[in-house]
Amino acid sequence: MGAKAIYSALELFSGGNTWEPPAMAEDELAGLVRENAGSDRSSYYLHIFRTEPYIDSVCAYLDVDGAPSDIRRFTFHEGYSWSAEEENFFHDTCVRTTVCRYEGERLNRIFTIYDRAHPEWHLKRYFSKGLRILDHIYSCLKENTAKEMLYKSGLDELAAGIGELDEINLLATKPSDLYDGLSMKVLRSINCPAGAQLIKDSASREYIRDLNMKFPDTFKERLNDAQCRYLRRLIDGGLIAGETGRLFAARRAELARVWCPSQFELFLECEKSEQRIRKLCEAFEKIDSIYVDFIKSREYFESTSRLDQLEYYLLKRREEYDRAIRRSNRKRCYEWQERGSEYIIRYPQTINDFCRESIYMRNCLLTYVEAIVNNNTTILLMRRAEEPDKPFITIEIFEDDLVQAYHRFNRDCTSEEAEWIRAYCKRHGIGTCRFSFNAAVDELF
Repeated sequence: MGAKAIYSALELFSGGNTWEPPAMAEDELAGLVRENAGSDRSSYYLHIFRTEPYIDSVCAYLDVDGAPSDIRRFTFHEGYSWSAEEENFFHDTCVRTTVCRYEGERLNRIFTIYDRAHPEWHLKRYFSKGLRILDHIYSCLKENTAKEMLYKSGLDELAAGIGELDEINLLATKPSDLYDGLSMKVLRSINCPAGAQLIKDSASREYIRDLNMKFPDTFKERLNDAQCRYLRRLIDGGLIAGETGRLFAARRAELARVWCPSQFELFLECEKSEQRIRKLCEAFEKIDSIYVDFIKSREYFESTSRLDQLEYYLLKRREEYDRAIRRSNRKRCYEWQERGSEYIIRYPQTINDFCRESIYMRNCLLTYVEAIVNNNTTILLMRRAEEPDKPFITIEIFEDDLVQAYHRFNRDCTSEEAEWIRAYCKRHGIGTCRFSFNAAVDELF
């Protein structure tokens, strides 16, 4: 049986109302709202105009001019029940949301009166969701409802979320019966709005029961909305209970600090990013561990575009750029490449050559890829002869002039290295007047 029909269904066991409130005209109710609503407009307002010997209230919507509409009276008295439509309205407008305004002082008085008179109801003063106390009282006055059972057991969030439940066991005598045998430990742990969503259908309840058997520590403490939403996400992802229990345990502490929806969305984005990074590391490890070291150093956070560039050039378009670099090199002067006893000068031969140089040297070389393959400029890799595979100095030649020559982190060359590079340029007819080997003054154009 659908949960949204819970009250009307359970009324099959009642004999109807045995008490009726004194009649009040709609104009009289509207006047009470206008007199007490204050200046707030465009919202619902619940005015409690009686607290003893029973509770009586009127709820209305106030338009921008303060005129009340959709006026409804809600009276709380033993032997008196509202219609199913009124119950659904009160639940949706006053219990599930916090958009309906009310007088907190009246609720304080109601709590004092009814908590003293009915300690067996286990009333709570719901400060952030004040009108929930009225729903608690109504459920206890009406008797024999799922809400009454949940409220008395301290499961107020599950009571407020009862509309999420796929079916109601009308013969239930305890909360566990409502949720296919889930223990009170589990129900208390997930007593939050997202928890009601988590166990709304029979398949999910069976999954949670299995998870509790295999990972009982999952529900040893109360979970917040973020933790329940994460469990829901793992379940919806098709993971088995063993995987869910392990992954949730790893994230539990971090999720415990997430207390609003925007934080949870940010958490998910970070998790997606981490999953992506793990996959990229596995792929980059097969090419060169230098990329993995760079990613694990977290330096890529300073410029996230680098990771996107590496993925694009090395994983998505690697063969295409290898061919493009080879074609561009055929148009360059072959004699510019040298192998001597002290240094080696050569062109990048592949896109991996190029990316590796950029990542090790921590420079902006990755932004030069298109300029290189289109022969707009030329990059030379300078190595020590005894370490031919280890980046040493990166050189740029633009329009047959030397415009850059830097070590790692764009540090200047030593005077001896600068002298060697000048001699190299002289041997190959490359101009040096545009570069002075001093990062403080060189303007690189």
